[in-house]
Amino acid sequence: MPSRKLPNSNPKRYRALRMINDRKTVTPPAEVPLNSATIMRFDLFFPTYKSKILAIAAALSAQGAASALVKTAKQLAGWVVDDFYEALQRAVRRGVIDAAQRPLYSLDMNETGTPKLSSEQDILDWGEHAHDGETARVAGGGVPITFPSLAELDNATADFKTKNLNQAAAKTAYDNAQQALVTDNTEADKLVLKCWNEIETNFDEGDKPSMRRQAREWGVVYIPAKGETLDPDEFSVKGKVTDLNTGNGIEDVELKVVQTSETILSESNGDYLITYLLPGIYTLEASKAGYTAQTLPGIVVTAGNITGLDIELTPVAVTGTVSGTVSLTGIPVSGATVSIEGFPLLTAVTNPAGLYSIGNIPAGAQNVKAQMPPPSGALPQVHPVTVVAGSEVTDDFNF
Repeated sequence: MPSRKLPNSNPKRYRALRMINDRKTVTPPAEVPLNSATIMRFDLFFPTYKSKILAIAAALSAQGAASALVKTAKQLAGWVVDDFYEALQRAVRRGVIDAAQRPLYSLDMNETGTPKLSSEQDILDWGEHAHDGETARVAGGGVPITFPSLAELDNATADFKTKNLNQAAAKTAYDNAQQALVTDNTEADKLVLKCWNEIETNFDEGDKPSMRRQAREWGVVYIPAKGETLDPDEFSVKGKVTDLNTGNGIEDVELKVVQTSETILSESNGDYLITYLLPGIYTLEASKAGYTAQTLPGIVVTAGNITGLDIELTPVAVTGTVSGTVSLTGIPVSGATVSIEGFPLLTAVTNPAGLYSIGNIPAGAQNVKAQMPPPSGALPQVHPVTVVAGSEVTDDFNF
């Protein structure tokens, strides 16, 4: 016989409380299966708990966006620092810079290679060593290294450092939001248990399947006992939710039957069970923060059978695309170069119709730069653009 399963994660706690709240809102007061003291306790607790859950979701989203920006900035800073030391060593080989000046850059005088950049801290440390060494050498009358220049080095490492700090702040905000909920979880667990006990007692007239069906409408969760064969009179759809990229099961995916509004959450391994549905055709919605939601129509449920349905969710894109045209007094320009400032690999050249498109741009505020092909003497144009994750933004240039 299926047994009750109390929530064991924040999303499951929130789902349990939310379903009680939603059901209580549309049920006549005399028919709510909770006593007045429990209702008062619930009404005092749930709004605060809900606000903290929403704060966690917002903090997690901000952390994801910050992490995506760090990844790109780290790559660029690593390239620039490595290129700078390579330019230094080439200058030493040509005799432009004396080998005795290598220690200014924290290199051994006989070191001919470039430093290993195995970690984020390596990139920041060696970027600082390069800055100090180049500043001291040029101040002593040395010829500046120009490809990349000290300014390029400083810009790349400073941008990486800033984004690193922003990511750390976002992680701290997420940790704090989670910690703010910890003290409430004990009360949440007690309140869910109390509500579920009262709900079951209210509907229990000896017919256990009937009791479970009514209790489920208030969010009570039942699962088969270990080794128990699934009963089609208790469950109608089963399956597993996995990450499309990794194949791993995804926990706490919200699965909603559109026609009945029944909502359940997947287990830690991605498995899910949808309780009894009348024979018919249903639509299922699967969603979780960080993944693209899916709508799955045409799910056939027949009497005496359990429908199997595995679901793959795609991680949400954290990059977007910018596209548009480059023209000169309204005439399309072929061969113009369009780039995203700060990302040397994100560059495109317009086609004969003047069109360009650049993908894989980190979401957020970016600067798009367009430059006319030679021999034009026109100055480059730079447009600020907000890149939207998973979307395409249009940005046209007219010289």
